[in-house]
Formats: sequence, C-alpha cells, structure tokens
Amino acid sequence: MHCSEPEDSTAMKFLVAAIWILDTLHVSFMCHILYYYLITNYGVPTSLEYIVWSFPASGMVNSLVIVLVQFFFARQIYFLCRPRPLVKWLVTTPIVSIIFTKIRFYGEAPDLAIVALAEVLITVSLCILFYDSRSRSAFRRMKRVMDTLIIYAINRCCLTLLVTIAELTVNLNQLNDWTIGLDFIIGKLYANSLLASLNSREHLRSKDACTLSNLRISTIHFENPPKLPGNAQSSKDGARQFDASAITTTSQREGEV
Repeated sequence: MHCSEPEDSTAMKFLVAAIWILDTLHVSFMCHILYYYLITNYGVPTSLEYIVWSFPASGMVNSLVIVLVQFFFARQIYFLCRPRPLVKWLVTTPIVSIIFTKIRFYGEAPDLAIVALAEVLITVSLCILFYDSRSRSAFRRMKRVMDTLIIYAINRCCLTLLVTIAELTVNLNQLNDWTIGLDFIIGKLYANSLLASLNSREHLRSKDACTLSNLRISTIHFENPPKLPGNAQSSKDGARQFDASAITTTSQREGEV
C-alpha cells in the first residue's frame, strides 16, 4: 500500500503505478505456473520436462521491478549529492552502470551477482551520505532522524541481499525448486522496499517538525535577559513616563488658555 503525498511528482506516481502493475502481473504468472503443473497436468510427470511460458515471463517481470527500484534509489543518491556536483557523478555513475550491466546479463549467472553488487553500493552510499548529514547537524533530534534513515537502509539491504545471495547459490547448484520460491520472494521485497521508503516520509517529517519547533522555542526563550544601559527602562516604565509627560503638556495648554 502506498500513501500518496500532495507534493509527489507525476513521475513518482507513475513509478508506483508501474510497480503495482508489475507486481500484480508477477502474481498472475505464478498462479498460472501452479495451475499448469498442479491442475492441468496433474499426474503427468512428463510435463515437468517442459518450462511453461509464464515461468520466464515472471522472471522478466521480477528483473524489471528490481531495475526500477534500484534506479529510484540511485536517483535519491543523486539528489542527496546535489550540493557537490563532482561527488554526485562519482557516486551515481558506477551504480547506474552496474544496473545497465544487469540488463545486459539478464537470465545468465552473473545477473544475480550484479544485483547484489548494486545493492551493496546503494546501501553504502546512502549510509555515508546520511552519516555525513548527521555529523553536520547540531540538533539531537535531527541526528536521530539520520540514525533512523541509516537503520532503514541497512535493513532493506539485509533483506534483499540475503535473498539475492540465496537465489544465486541455488541457481549455481541447479536447485530449480528452490529457485521458484526465492524468485517469488525477491520481487516482493524490492517492491515493498520502495513503498516502505515512500510511506516513511510522514513519520520522518513529524520528527523534523519537532526539531524545528524546538528550534523556534529556543530562539525566543531567555533565561536571564540583560538590563539595557543608560536611562533605558522597561516598557511598563516607559508607558508611565509617556502618560506623565502627556498629562503635563495638557495641563500647560489649559493654563495658557
């Protein structure tokens, strides 16, 4: 489930819609695979010798979901590095190159290894950028927000990376039964990682709002205000002096009349 924000761009909404459609297609293909082997060809062992068309189609849909999600996080890294033009290209260019290499080796053994490498680079880049922002901030709540973002990035990497390595291992050992199960999981993990990162924005904004409100309060709170030099007095005393001078001026004018 995705909670849309009013400031979301059209491209972001199209991305979420594309992920939703692709995930629905993947579930449909998996249902077709199960229906073909367990119902249509039930009790026909020779049917296991053939690969139904929906099996490679589901793998292609999963690869497309992974590519879109990794491009999304590469884009986030690009915008985080925007104040430093040289750094943003040095960080994002290798990630994008690896993602395009994954498309080149689709369906081959290096495919999952490239996915794992891109995942590690994305996570390391996000953690470094968040830690750098944390070290530059002077507010404790903002540092907590950065710590939360680092934890989110590490958790996302652990889930997707472990499943990717497991699928790569069973592929190398030619354990096709396990491959189908892990292939079903990995697409869901990437789709949910994108939606979770978008849905967490409201929670992080609430922490940021608390930080800003505390900043405003601290700027107007004075524990021991200093006394002004010379004849300056409080506003209350100033008001009294103004009233007294106004009365004196009025009485003088009445006496002249």
